[in-house]
Parts: sequence; structure tokens; C-alpha cells
Amino acid sequence: MSYQDSKNRAIELTNLLNYHNKKYYLDDKPEISDAEFDILINELKQIENKFPKLKKSTSPTQKVGGYVSKNFQKFPHREKMYSLDNINNKQELKEFIDRIKKTIINPEFIIEPKFDGASISLTYEKGILTNGATRGDGETGENIFENVKTIKNIPLNINEKKIPEIIEVRGEVIFPLTKFNQFNKNNKNLFSNPRNAAAGSLRQLDTSVTAKRPLVFIPWGIGYVKNFKIKDEAEFIEILQKWGFQLLGDFKVLKNLDEINSFFEKILSERSILDYEIDGLVIKINNIQDQKKLGFTSKFPRWAAALKFPSSISETEIIDITYQVGRTGIITPVAELKSINISGVNVKRATMHNFDQIDKLNINIGDMVLVERAGDVIPKIVKVSKKNNKEKLKVPKTCSCCKGQLDFEGTYLYCKNEFCKDQILEKISYMTSKKCFNINGLGKNIINNLYENKLIKFPSDIFSLDIKEVSNLEGLGNKSATNIYNEINTKKSIKLKNFINSLSIKNVGETTSKILAEKFNNFENIINLSLDDLCEIEGMGPEISESIFLFFKNKKNIVSIEKMFQNGVNIINDDEIKKSNLLENMCFAITGSFENFKRDEIQKIITKNSGKYVSSLSKKTDYLITGDKSGSKVDKAKNLKIDIINLDKFLEIVKYKKDS
Repeated sequence: MSYQDSKNRAIELTNLLNYHNKKYYLDDKPEISDAEFDILINELKQIENKFPKLKKSTSPTQKVGGYVSKNFQKFPHREKMYSLDNINNKQELKEFIDRIKKTIINPEFIIEPKFDGASISLTYEKGILTNGATRGDGETGENIFENVKTIKNIPLNINEKKIPEIIEVRGEVIFPLTKFNQFNKNNKNLFSNPRNAAAGSLRQLDTSVTAKRPLVFIPWGIGYVKNFKIKDEAEFIEILQKWGFQLLGDFKVLKNLDEINSFFEKILSERSILDYEIDGLVIKINNIQDQKKLGFTSKFPRWAAALKFPSSISETEIIDITYQVGRTGIITPVAELKSINISGVNVKRATMHNFDQIDKLNINIGDMVLVERAGDVIPKIVKVSKKNNKEKLKVPKTCSCCKGQLDFEGTYLYCKNEFCKDQILEKISYMTSKKCFNINGLGKNIINNLYENKLIKFPSDIFSLDIKEVSNLEGLGNKSATNIYNEINTKKSIKLKNFINSLSIKNVGETTSKILAEKFNNFENIINLSLDDLCEIEGMGPEISESIFLFFKNKKNIVSIEKMFQNGVNIINDDEIKKSNLLENMCFAITGSFENFKRDEIQKIITKNSGKYVSSLSKKTDYLITGDKSGSKVDKAKNLKIDIINLDKFLEIVKYKKDS
């Protein structure tokens, strides 16, 4: 790969990694597995190693992952909260210990569980808990003090004679598995996994919600300390227990490689019976002074690392290779596999990302491959275990959908036919998703039905659908058509960043859309930007800038956008969302289901009119809004003498109109 290609790819990877960091740390909605993230970060590392000039101080390879939510005040850590480098096998463990022995004579190690939760730091001043913060980006976190105080096993004060003037106790907030499973069962699978549940619970703006969640804090480290001496990690563990902190799992002081490997295998064998998630063990130098001698890299401590548990890997055969067409025309090769069970899940497909990966793995139909399901998420092919097909895979020349010509751009293959059915359907599906217009009820089957019956040809056609024509479609009818029509009409107002994202501009996703929206705050300004103007925007780069420039120079795209505006689409900015004071000082709860409204829509109407929404009833609740199949909240509301109203009455109170 040339220097320019490498530079463009580095920019692309940086944007992609920043996006996935945000999804993981801020939104608690990861879209890729840890293993896939590692593939991307390693690719960027390789480029930076080959071309050192491309290595920026702001690169994801130099940064501890994380973002600070605007919902909470920023909290600067007195000492940086580092992440840990990974040790993936016995050889890497040996190399880690050998490196330490070059500086430390006869080092002693402490091994402890690596909990899969949300990292936080607790600050105690003269024994009193004075703050709690998330790790954030390692240097600045989120102030979640009020929520932290609700966690039952966190001591609010330390009742000991000898205590530090200031100490930061760092650890992990976890959601025990049995309690997580019960919670998710009672709350319609609100969270995808316990880690997301822990992180999401910590970031609740209403502390009463956090207080009801069965969170547990497990300390694992020390941050800033003033006027207090701690000799080693083992002593610190004893001190923590005296101070009233809860510890889970085994904390072992070990001295040699064989002892560490043996302990690792023991915990790995017991992992399935634990009531909490661990994804490995942590190995640290026990002595604090030895830790200081070894110090830190820009990202990791040199005296500690994560001993990662192996992911689930099985062998199977590739029975075919198919090609998916994405919304921007990118062709993604997919390995169709002979079905195998990996960690209790039947796996039949594995995405291979691009044709460079196929070349590196030397894969073809008929080959036996090792498939990994790391982190129990998306499967990937690790390597060919038995080469049965000696022929090199032929790259397709035409699109599997429209038969149009395919062309390479760097390592990616594209279909450039703007009338390609698969592209259009993917564009529409993405445009109606939560990331864009958030139009509920328009699943892929309905979108395909609309397209096949020629009611839509391009994404903009969604906003000019005729309710009578929709109701005549097979499998729908008047009620479904009305619901779809009403849902589309209520979602025509959209934030600028979401609108840009909805256009499916090549190389442009949520991150770039947000950058543009925050920079210009006006869609007309963005349309008229020159290529030079775009290239000067921090975080863009030449490839993304060119994609944006060419998109808005295409008259067909402009016509499509104008058609959306003509059919009622309205771009709004956050500061344009007007609030009324109709519900000021009023507190509302909701129960039951509603035919034409989602609960979150009713919540937005409440907050838009200066009211407060609560998930549970109390004496402070003023109204309970009821729908169909209302539950036990109605009886509780009667006992608490809370006014009970239906949705129509509520909408009448707030003078609601469809376009309000």
C-alpha cells in the first residue's frame, strides 16, 4: 500500500475507531465485538509503524477508549486511569515477565479477576466519600457522584483510625448474572449484556432509577493518594476489607510462570459457574515501589496487564461465498458456512470485511476454516485449517443484484449503479432507523413490499406515500397503513446531524455527520462548501471530504433532498426545540400500551412542556397516563390518590397537534 493510500486508510480507521469507542463507552451500544475492534486497531498500528509520520497524538492507538457524556459534569482525574495491555497466550505472558525481570529482581505478582463491567473512581477525603466518576477518556471522566452513592456496597465513609487524607479507590461496577437475567426478563430485555446494564444504570439522570438496580462495586486499584503509605497490592486488599469494601473472586500472590499458568487454568475452568462476568485475569507487580520504577507507556502501565481468556473457536467448511451490497454500494464478501455450534449458538455465516482479508487468509469455497466467536458476538474466520481448494478466489466483476460493473477503490469493491435495488433498500432501511429519522414499523419486509409494488423508488419517496395505495398492499390493510402513515408524518422533523447521516453519503457515518452539524449548524452552508473548505475541517480528511463534495454536486441528490423538504421534512437544531411551561412542576408516569404513540414519544411531550417523567409511582407523582392493558400501577395510583387520565385527556391538556 502506498503512502497516500495508507494515509487515507489511517484517517478512515481513526474515524471508525472513534465511532466504535463512542458506541461502546458513551452509548453503551457496541456494534462490533472486542475482537473486531482489535482487528481495526491493529491495522492502524501496522500503518503507523510502517509510516511513523502518520502517527498522531490524537490517534486511537494512543488513547484510552472513552467519551464524556454531556449529561454529566466533567471530572478531571488527579492521576490518569489507564487501560491494560492484553496478554493472549503463554508465550506473551513469558515475554511480559521477562521484560519485568530486566528491571525488577525476583518480582512478586498478584493475580486477580478482570471484571467485565464499568470502571469508576471513588474519592475519599478524610474518610468521607466526596466524589465518584467514570473513567471517561482516562484523564477526564463523568461526575456520577449522586448515582454512586446509591450503590449499596460502597462505603460512604471509612471508620478507621488510620486513614489517608485523600485516596482514590478504583474499581468495577458490575451487574451480577442472576440479577441481570431476572431484571432483563422483567424489563423486556432492556440491556444486551451485564456490562451495558452496569454502564447504563450508572448514567441515569434520575438517581432513583440507579438506586433500584442491583449494582455491585468491586475495588481493584489505587489512584491518587495523599499522606498514606501502602507497601503492596496485597496489603491494600486487606486494608480495603477493613474499610468495608466487598471483594469477589480469588486474589493470589504468585512468583513464577508455572504458578500463574496453573492459577489461570483453574479460574478458566470455574468461569461458567461464577455469578459475574470476567473476561480474564489481571496480573500486577505486587510491590508499589516496583510499580513506580516500571512506570507507564502513553496508554498502559508497564507493571500490569490483562490475561485474556481464549475465545470460542470451532472448525467448519466454507460451502459458498456470497456478496452483500451495502447502502453506499460497498461489496462485502460473506462466508456461508456449514452450520456449527459455538458456545451454544449455531453459526452459519461470517463476514470477511474486504478482499484484502480474503487474500491474506487465502480463502476459497471448500476450505476448512477456524471460526471464532470472540466476546460471544459476531463470528469471524481466524485462518484456514485445511486448504481443500487450491484455486484463488475470483473477485466478482458484476453486482449480484443489478449486474452492474464493480470497481475497486483501495481495498474495497463498489457497485456504482445508483439504481441498484439492494443499495436503495439498504439506504431506505438505514434512513428510517433510529440513527436517522427513527420511523418505527418500517421493517425490511414492508420496505421491500413498497418497493416491489412501485410505491417507492428512492428513499425520498417514503415521505410522499399515499395511505390508500399502502392499505391495498398484501399483508397490510387500512389499520397498518394508517399507523405507518402517521408514524412517518410525526417523524418528519429531524436534527441536522441525523439528516446528514440519513443521506448515506459514501464514507460518512454518525461521527462525520455530527462534526458537520456542529461546525456549520445550517444545511445550506454544508451544501455549498468547497472541497478545500471540507479538507480543512478537523477529523475529515481528503477521502471523506471528496465524498461529501461530490455527493452535493450531483444534481440527482439535490433533487431528492428538495423533494424531501417539499413533502414536509424539516431540519431542526437543538436550540429550536421550543418548550412550553404547561406542565411545569408536574410529575407524570405512564402505564399500558398506545395505538398511535410509543412511550418515548409521550415522554418527549411531557419534557417538552416542562413536565417530569418518572418510571415508578410515589406520593410526588401528579398524574398516571393509562393505555390499553394497564398494569398494577393503576391500583397503586388509586391508593396514593394520584390523578389517573387517559392519553386523549393528556393530549388535550398539552394542546397537542400532529405537527407540535
